[in-house]
Amino acid sequence: MGKTKAIILFLVAFLLLACTARQSNNKQLIWADSLMRSLPDSALSVLQNISTQEFASPADSAYYALLLTQARDKNYVVQVDDSLIRYAVAHYDKVGDAKMRASAHYYWGCVYRDMNRQAEALREYLIAASLTKETVEKRQLGLIYNNIGYIYYIQNFKEKADSVYQLMEDIAQ
Repeated sequence: MGKTKAIILFLVAFLLLACTARQSNNKQLIWADSLMRSLPDSALSVLQNISTQEFASPADSAYYALLLTQARDKNYVVQVDDSLIRYAVAHYDKVGDAKMRASAHYYWGCVYRDMNRQAEALREYLIAASLTKETVEKRQLGLIYNNIGYIYYIQNFKEKADSVYQLMEDIAQ
């Protein structure tokens, strides 16, 4: 009987420890997300100090990939590799969460923009715009249209750029 109690006690302690480690990491991701809008530099710092080996699920890894890409973009860090955001996009496309899919595609477009790959950036922004319309996230839709307008402008499609900027202005009002 003593051996059984010791095994049960060990299992309970192990499970509590495992749950606490996962929750702690998830709390750090949520904290970084909450800092993103007003203190993106702090969000980036939090994310850079998270040990990615401790993620308990693909969902946490995808959330981390999306947040880190977002934090880098908001801190004007030029991104030259899309492998991180590609992971997040694949995950969110698979699970079908429209809001997270829209955000992942938007930031994939931002990475392509940084890589000076306008055609791919435009494709991702258009996907993000379609998904964002479903979620009624007007701020994000405005950001997407701003980037689409900019791509049209630098490609010398001034009329297309003007019409997209008009859509952005309508959203802002």
